[in-house]
Amino acid sequence: MVKNRILKELSDFISIQSVSSDPQRLPEMNKAVDFLQSKLKLIGFRVEVLKNHNSPAMIYAEYKVKNARKTIGIYGHYDVQPEDPVDEWSVPPFELTQKDGRLYGRGVADNKGHVMQNITAIEELISSQSLKSNIIFIIEGEEECGSESFEKYMQLKKTALDSVDVYYITDVGMHAKHIPQIIYALRGLVYFELTVEIGKRDLHSGVYGNSVLNPAQILAELLVRMKDIKTGVIQIPGFSDDVRAVDPSERKLLMKNSLTDTAFAKETETYTVISMQGLPSFLAPKLFPSLDVHGIESGFTGSGPKTIIPRQARMKFSCRLVEYQTAADIRTKVYQFIQRNMPQGVQYNLQAISYDDPFYTTIENKYIQKTARILSSHFGNETILMREGGSVPAAEIIQRLFQKPVILTGFILPESNLHAPDENVDREMFWEGIEVLKKIYGDTNF
Repeated sequence: MVKNRILKELSDFISIQSVSSDPQRLPEMNKAVDFLQSKLKLIGFRVEVLKNHNSPAMIYAEYKVKNARKTIGIYGHYDVQPEDPVDEWSVPPFELTQKDGRLYGRGVADNKGHVMQNITAIEELISSQSLKSNIIFIIEGEEECGSESFEKYMQLKKTALDSVDVYYITDVGMHAKHIPQIIYALRGLVYFELTVEIGKRDLHSGVYGNSVLNPAQILAELLVRMKDIKTGVIQIPGFSDDVRAVDPSERKLLMKNSLTDTAFAKETETYTVISMQGLPSFLAPKLFPSLDVHGIESGFTGSGPKTIIPRQARMKFSCRLVEYQTAADIRTKVYQFIQRNMPQGVQYNLQAISYDDPFYTTIENKYIQKTARILSSHFGNETILMREGGSVPAAEIIQRLFQKPVILTGFILPESNLHAPDENVDREMFWEGIEVLKKIYGDTNF
């Protein structure tokens, strides 16, 4: 393994500011596509760049071997989260930096590092003539915005993708260093933006206070009605009607690797954590749906006083969903709730700007079991089978469209600072990830 070359390629990839949520960085998105296309062609792949109007392109790349035992699909994404707040980074966000045994940079953990690990593993298997399976890379540029075009792209290649035997998605992490993990359930997501307006201008709070509504207080009242802050229970009528009950055997499996509330609070770096239904707090994001506010904007927040009643307030919030819930159903229930609880005499606009359904798969399929054994053998620790609270839209879409096993694993650690300043990967696990992927993709005994 030529580590200096691999690090140079990763550095070049990280330097591309492929923030999919920023229309001004479309040229950077295109640069990321060109980078991946060139790299995959160089190692022998036939590459197609699929485009859908103004949506980010998806890369579809095939490598076929003679007398292939199977066809493996490998998913990744080249888009990244915005780097804000920049002043909280200790290193330049788009410059790969090595320090204290870690590699830092926006996207190094989510998901450019994993993309390069996969490409490097396949390149080395090709070079050593050890690759016995066909490989299809699917690398999208819209994961951080909800993968809105992903299903359309996959439908375009459905005939070819029907031949895939198993899909690998390396967009999750390890339980801890040297302790591998396979994720068998992910939550879905519906992301909302709500704007409330009471009139045409801000008003003097002394002259008009008590006589007009306050949009910031309207949002606060809605939030109180939507969710019980003490229990975490979402109070929107019918919200949890379809939630799948987790049986005792699965709870026992999850509890094998339980974190104490103290340890979980240390991981989150918060002053307290919340328990639901008497279970350890670390299970709350894994087992239950949730509703969280991401930002509220209204009125005056500068230094010193300014006594106004703002004319408008805006809030972004989302609901995470568990299996058997659907994004379409929850979207409808939230719309109905807001409509019923909005005071008369205000104008409001509620939009669902991103949504995907939850993912769940059985842990009994042979690909999960075999992959778990390879991971355990390589790292010297039993592979943990776990649920995750985050969302990877592609997992549910691939499973629904093709009815094939989907394996979610990865090599980042809990302290990787996903979506936050100083995003990083453990340098040792980066290299070990490449080595174990070579064993997984090179295995012929499935």
